[in-house]
Amino acid sequence: MLDTMEIALFAGLGVLFAIGLIVLTRWSKTRPALLAAYALIAVSFLYVGFAMRAENSETWVGFEMTAVAFFGTLAGMSIVGSPWFVVVGLLLHAGWTLYEHYLGAGQAFAPAPAVMATIGFDVVVALYVAFMTLRGKKDDAQAAAPGRKLAARSQNRKGAA
Repeated sequence: MLDTMEIALFAGLGVLFAIGLIVLTRWSKTRPALLAAYALIAVSFLYVGFAMRAENSETWVGFEMTAVAFFGTLAGMSIVGSPWFVVVGLLLHAGWTLYEHYLGAGQAFAPAPAVMATIGFDVVVALYVAFMTLRGKKDDAQAAAPGRKLAARSQNRKGAA
């Protein structure tokens, strides 16, 4: 178990990685949910690599691959559907990582610093995608409003003529 300072340090490192992903998203003008979905899959596979070091690696690799399938499904659903799937996936992954790899049996092979960094990364990216999704809906509503007003005026003019 890590002490409070180490938890803050490694979670902060995860936040720095999340900021890097956010900068990449803004720079490449890519949908935040798309890069977050790819990141969720990559972070899930990270624990498969850790499981290969376990004493009973066959069982743990199968267990971790099941988690990859679950989180990969949520990531895939966010690519073709709503970005809220990846937000839920990232938050569930943070909770799962804390429960299974820091407090549970997975701590036998998953390094605690990596667990804390993953949690910091997952939470910040989930909050960013949620913020951008809500902001996008607000921007869409504001952009559509002038068009509706213009269409309403045009219809009134046709009816008056």
